[in-house]
Amino acid sequence: MEQTAATVCEAVRAYVADRLTACGFVISTTYVGAGLIAWDDCCGMLVVVPERIYRSAVWPIEGPDQNGCYEGLAAIQMTALWLSCMPTVDDRGRPPTVKAMTAAYTEFLNAAAVVWNALTELPWEWETTGLNQTFLGTEGGCIGVETRLTVGIDEDQWCVASCP
Repeated sequence: MEQTAATVCEAVRAYVADRLTACGFVISTTYVGAGLIAWDDCCGMLVVVPERIYRSAVWPIEGPDQNGCYEGLAAIQMTALWLSCMPTVDDRGRPPTVKAMTAAYTEFLNAAAVVWNALTELPWEWETTGLNQTFLGTEGGCIGVETRLTVGIDEDQWCVASCP
């Protein structure tokens, strides 16, 4: 089966979304994007984007092998961004309670763990490396976690879309 950055990211997005939903997390918006991700809908937003693509003859090192050959894998460095809402001040300027903040952060960290676990158990025969998470926010009642992963696809399956 031929793969592109779009098909690989879509497969990852669908798998992570399925895992989040199975664990009871509500997804309001989810898509495959490219470039920077706007935090337009932070209450349950999941976006997967390719950040960089390169060739790897000796996984996961970028470039040819010692003989100058490139036969190997097409590598896609991607990010899965999960965004959640956090309690904020109310209409009277009162901050949220410690109990509300603790519950919201606990739920968010549990969702981040689900994303992490999903990316460690991808069901395809791809090479993977570089799994890591970075926590972002809290900005305007939104908090996020970026989970990065590099996926290697056999170059025989890699197909950059071209004109007919």
